[in-house]
Amino acid sequence: MVGPSPCYINDGDYIGGFSREDIESLLDTLESNYLGWSSTMAPAIMGNPERPELGQELSNSFCRTDPEIAKHFARVTFLSDHRAQLPQLTTPSLILQCDEDMIAPVAVGEYMHRMLPNSTLKIIENVGHCPHLSQPSVSADAIDQFLAEHSL
Repeated sequence: MVGPSPCYINDGDYIGGFSREDIESLLDTLESNYLGWSSTMAPAIMGNPERPELGQELSNSFCRTDPEIAKHFARVTFLSDHRAQLPQLTTPSLILQCDEDMIAPVAVGEYMHRMLPNSTLKIIENVGHCPHLSQPSVSADAIDQFLAEHSL
């Protein structure tokens, strides 16, 4: 799992990264100006300001997506809460977490690791939410190591 989150909304002691108001504002902006949201948010989501081409690549990907599908995906994703299901998942799982991720903070990766039986947490030194794009060799090495350790 790359930068996973069972719930993006802060709830009591749980830190999901966003207040309910933050999520509603994000969804409202997405609804009213999808292309503007895409071009503004993609570089922030990607991180790596020294490599602006990565943010542009993500922005282009967003812009190629059907806006109605993207809006639905965002609403379902950002309003979901799957924390109760985590202890039921027993398959060995790798959690790749960036140390500076504006979408899924380290606290979310740590929470998932505590709640998911048979999980391994690998924190990657990276700014952004997409280490598979910005740090592909580091991400691939972590996946290879996990698979080797679990004979998968």
